[in-house]
Amino acid sequence: MEIIFENNSSALPKISIILVDWSSRESFHTLEYLNKQTIPRDQYEIIWIEYYGRIAHQMKMGLEECKKLGKPPILDRWIVLGMSEDICYHKHLMYNVSILASKGEVVTICDSDAVVTGTFIESIIRKFERNPNIVLHLDEARNTDRRFYPFSYPSIAEITGKRCVNWRDTTTIGLLDKKDFLHTRNYGSCMAAFRRDLINIGGADEHSDYLGHICGPYEMTFRLVNAGKREIWHQEEFLYHTWHPGTDGSNNYLGPHDGKNMSTTALDARSSGRVLPLVENPAIRMLRTDKEVVLYDSLLSQAIPELETIRWNPQKIQKNLKQNLMSCISMCRSVKKNPRYFLEYFMTNLALYQAIVLLIIKQVYGKKAGHVGSGKRIIQRNVFLEFRLCLVFFWRMFKNNLYTVSLCKHVLEELHLKKVKQIAVYGTGFIAKIIYILTRQVPIEISNIYSKSNVDSDYLGFKVLPWRSLVGFEGKVVIAYSTGILERITELREIGIKDEDIIKL
Repeated sequence: MEIIFENNSSALPKISIILVDWSSRESFHTLEYLNKQTIPRDQYEIIWIEYYGRIAHQMKMGLEECKKLGKPPILDRWIVLGMSEDICYHKHLMYNVSILASKGEVVTICDSDAVVTGTFIESIIRKFERNPNIVLHLDEARNTDRRFYPFSYPSIAEITGKRCVNWRDTTTIGLLDKKDFLHTRNYGSCMAAFRRDLINIGGADEHSDYLGHICGPYEMTFRLVNAGKREIWHQEEFLYHTWHPGTDGSNNYLGPHDGKNMSTTALDARSSGRVLPLVENPAIRMLRTDKEVVLYDSLLSQAIPELETIRWNPQKIQKNLKQNLMSCISMCRSVKKNPRYFLEYFMTNLALYQAIVLLIIKQVYGKKAGHVGSGKRIIQRNVFLEFRLCLVFFWRMFKNNLYTVSLCKHVLEELHLKKVKQIAVYGTGFIAKIIYILTRQVPIEISNIYSKSNVDSDYLGFKVLPWRSLVGFEGKVVIAYSTGILERITELREIGIKDEDIIKL
């Protein structure tokens, strides 16, 4: 990852505008429209995220011209992820990087080759000033007339005129539709939400189902609604789009969808009420769970999940699907030949769920103890409401801890694929226990458990050693902590553990 340009202005913007690209944009006209807004330039920032390694000449020239003329830069942050070209682009990773890099209260993710009016940003700000408990969408008018290509700066009237496929009088067909608006509105054109709300739901889901063309920011919208936010659509402000090659995607990997390019995985989240992502970005998770104040630069450096990106090659995805099918068949045969195999599998999963439930009981008790007030206040409480809140908290913690289990299993499987036979575990909490239980299924041994506290105590059959005794250790060290991970990494580096041998969840 490389930050090509950063505006060092000390101003704190109200809103961050996010534009993403995967070396596909031919025209960068959106930047021009965004720099001609009705509100002062220091009240908003523009962030451009490039997935692969391209450093667009047009943007570079635009920045140089602004500097030469003494004008505000055309963008405030230009980040190039430098991902390998043999893996599929993942818009959701770019969204998470932009959330980490943004400084505005409101984050707006929008089409990076659209036309917007001069009131675009002001309209979004006003909506959040009136109602902060929302997630906001703007629909997009789309014109299929090829005479506007290459982009020729047509007027709004021209774009909404002849061959505009979804415009009626003064609005879009989608906003008029009351029956099937999930498919007639452009859920991917523009979404805005408070940055803190996006972090609280775990950011964008980086599951491999969202690779390539299918899905966009609406996946976060559905989970924000599940978390209690209200989805609204702006009735007066729109984006406008003209035709260009590959407008609807070409030669792209398509994740599972309903036949109308709406992600079925996102729709499942909408119907199930799930709030947290299936696969959470490690840096977003640190920001969500760690109470320590961490500068965004240090988090950005950890935003790309190296182990996960190995699976983002479309050919490997198809191969993994076949391997999973064969594994299921193999397991069924093993159970038929040896019923004890099924018993071991069942007992391992039983131990995992038992560990999750015991942890949640502690979490619920800790949350309740932290909110105990005077005796009079306790008597006045609504017992039913208290019970309901406990159930909600229990369910959310269950899903969060279940995610931690899947993350631990994924890390162990990746280590097994790299032919790692033995690991050291740094930590004595829930994560360490989960790793220990999972080693029954994944053929990896724990050499020992290390900690800053609980030293010399017995834990999971191991005598806990002080973390400094890892000096000279040449294997992989798994950090079994959910918070303070940066501190643990620094400690291991100080005693000579190499970065490639430090495994973080």
